[in-house]
Amino acid sequence: MLSKAEYHLFAKHTSSRVCDFGNSHTDAAASVCAEWLNRHADQRKLLERWDKLEAFLMHEHNLFELDEHERAAFFEATPLEIIGNRIDELHALNKKLLHQVSESEATTTHGLISKLLVALALAHPDENRDVHLLLCSILNDIDPNALTNEDWRPS
Repeated sequence: MLSKAEYHLFAKHTSSRVCDFGNSHTDAAASVCAEWLNRHADQRKLLERWDKLEAFLMHEHNLFELDEHERAAFFEATPLEIIGNRIDELHALNKKLLHQVSESEATTTHGLISKLLVALALAHPDENRDVHLLLCSILNDIDPNALTNEDWRPS
């Protein structure tokens, strides 16, 4: 049992970081995570478009049987380069933003869930299935609806 002096010392340290996880207002973590998750969703959409276009070009034009010079002159392949450059750009922006996500303080349930969704998007199930499943479980424990948005899904 804590003495009165020890209790006050303990209470002082624990209350210095007040978190209102029951409150629904946004916090800094929620805002920066929303930006990261939106870019991540854009990357996923672009990757899907890339896959479809690449499959079409391989099937219809034997794209990978062309040499580098022929491929560069192949007009139909131009969107692949544009999409690829945009994916790289979004990845670089999110890589920079990830530091802000880590440094941001989640003071609401929404902020905490947002940070966990970023972590979940980074924990690809093929690379670390246990971590991925654990994060899904934690998110489901906090809010059963947290995983309904697909912005968190790995690329």
